Amino acid sequence: MRAFDDPAEILEMTRLVERFLAYVRIDTQSDEASTSCPSTAGQLELGRLLVSDLAALGLTDPGLDENGYVLATLPGSAPGVLGFCAHLDTAPAFSGKDVRPRLHQNYDGSPIRLENGVVIDPADSPELLQCLGDTIITADGTTLLGADDKAGIAAILGLLEVLRAHPDVRHPTLRVCFTPDEEVGRGTRRFPLERFGADVAFTVDGGFTGEMNVETFSADKAIVTFTGVAEHPGTAKGKLVNALTYMGRFLARLPAAESPECTEKRAGFFHATDAQGDAARCRASVILRDFEAAVLADRGRRIEAVARALVAEEPRLKVEVEIQQQYRNMRAELERRPEIAARLERAIAAARIEPRIEPVRGGTDGAQLTARGLPVPNVFTGGCGFHGPREWISTRALALSTCTLLNLAQLHAE
Repeated sequence: MRAFDDPAEILEMTRLVERFLAYVRIDTQSDEASTSCPSTAGQLELGRLLVSDLAALGLTDPGLDENGYVLATLPGSAPGVLGFCAHLDTAPAFSGKDVRPRLHQNYDGSPIRLENGVVIDPADSPELLQCLGDTIITADGTTLLGADDKAGIAAILGLLEVLRAHPDVRHPTLRVCFTPDEEVGRGTRRFPLERFGADVAFTVDGGFTGEMNVETFSADKAIVTFTGVAEHPGTAKGKLVNALTYMGRFLARLPAAESPECTEKRAGFFHATDAQGDAARCRASVILRDFEAAVLADRGRRIEAVARALVAEEPRLKVEVEIQQQYRNMRAELERRPEIAARLERAIAAARIEPRIEPVRGGTDGAQLTARGLPVPNVFTGGCGFHGPREWISTRALALSTCTLLNLAQLHAE
């Protein structure tokens, strides 16, 4: 195996950074309120560009299907089919319109100051201190950057570009899929699994250099509906049951110590994400997260207990709780195939990086694909500060992601 471990070589021999800068300028924010697939037109715009780029690299059958999934194939020189995936959309939590990337060359370790008073400080993002001398890419402070996950897309294109230029590098057939709407939890809803046809795959959607993920949160969503008793406020004494008031009491009783802002590492949480309605009837959405299935189920029971307590206090109030399953931890399935994670560790180490096995405090397309029978761990992209104006990536870190994918492809050829 030829170990790829020189990011400078990758940056010189590919259009990795050029492609990334082009991709982030396309607004691909997904929209949870939309019922279409993909949920936004910008994802189709990026998809069409990627089909063109894949065709230019000589991949067979590049195409954009009716649901916005981009697929293509690079025939291999070894048996088997290995998949690589990344997602087209950016998070709806912060604007992704008119992204204006900024390149900060020869980074010196000082805070990076952007527009709107946005500062990316090594005190808050210590990974920056591992990037001294690098070129750092940010947005301008008014938008997110979109490295999540356009860095993953660019890294995969870099992989393909190197393999086309070096046909002597042995690899299995590679199947590529770029998915829509991952950020709103729909990335695999219409994933063309049979057409994809991989034996194993990797999402390229992780964080800083060296990170690999074989475990995610398990996730449920609680929809809690409050129905009160409507009455004119002028004659409301003893009659009105204000649904909004009781929704506020419900939210206040969720344990503050088990919220996202108070938890880290392997601690799960309750997180209210949406509320709507009026005094007569209203609804709150609460996402439930934990690494252990039994603890996640208990979180659902605790939500129901709070609802019952409110009804006991005011019997005229009606509270309905619906628990919706979202995704499950992929750990158990991947533990049945330990060689997959072992190859990923070897691929990272071959790039002269220390592998870091980190649990994902969220979900990936890989979690849902793993549940459907296709093992899909997650690989780092090199980015940090996702979903906000302090998002950044080092060009060297991005190139190291491509190095890792090149090593991974060769290891699967063995």
